[in-house]
Formats: sequence, C-alpha cells, structure tokens
Amino acid sequence: MIIIRKSILLKILLSSLLVFISAGTSIAGDLHVSISGVRNQVGKVRVALFKSPEEFLKKEGRFVEVVISAATASKEAVFFRIPDDIYGLAAFHDENDNLEFDKNFAGLPLEGFGFGNDAPVFFGAPDFTNAAVKVSGGKTHVHLKLRYW
Repeated sequence: MIIIRKSILLKILLSSLLVFISAGTSIAGDLHVSISGVRNQVGKVRVALFKSPEEFLKKEGRFVEVVISAATASKEAVFFRIPDDIYGLAAFHDENDNLEFDKNFAGLPLEGFGFGNDAPVFFGAPDFTNAAVKVSGGKTHVHLKLRYW
C-alpha cells in the first residue's frame, strides 16, 4: 500500500512538473508573407521580423530574416516555427544584392520597401505598431506590397 501511494505521489509530481514547464513555453506557428509589387527580377527581397519598437528597422535588431530571389515566380517568404507573438514586419528589394537598403544623398529610398499591414509611409517609416503582425499558432498569412520612389 505504501508503494501505491508513492507511485501516485510520483505521478502527481510529474504531472505538475509538466504543467509548470509547458506554461512557460510559447507555441510556434508559421508566418507566410506574400509579396507583391516587385518591379523586376534582379537581386533579392529581404523580409525581416522585429520583436520590439526599440529594435524595429535596426539592422542588428532583426529577430529573423528570410531572403528570397526576386526572380522567383511566387513571391512568398515563409518564417517557420516562429513563437506566438506580435512582430514588426519590414521588407526591401535589394536590387544590387549589397545587403543594404540604399538611399540617395537626400535620404530617399533607391530600392523598393514595404511594411506589415501595408502601413503607410509619409515622412519616414511607420512605427512598430502600424507595421505589426500577430503570429498565433498554425499558419498566419499576411500580404506586403513593395513601394518604389
């Protein structure tokens, strides 16, 4: 009878431990970003996720980046197994494939760019909130349109 009580107690402890451990982990989903407006098939399209407003649009602040060829027929970037959260989404068409978002002497973009929610651009990039997308398990699909000036 003591052995049965110990085994029951062990099962309860293990179950509690599993519940405790799983409470701290987030579920991961896939984010599918369809991209339109790519003006030619030269270079790459770089799509990045940012985890916070402080990191948004900073090269070193990228949480993860997916790079696709501008020549691919289906312009879709897929982020696999991304933890459920809200992310800032930004992309640019790196036509000369130099890993930089090129601007002219006045600071105006020379390459195409786009943001989550097709966030509008007025006198600068949108803020994190306007470009944010939510990933929540399973597959999340969003669309992003590149703009050129």
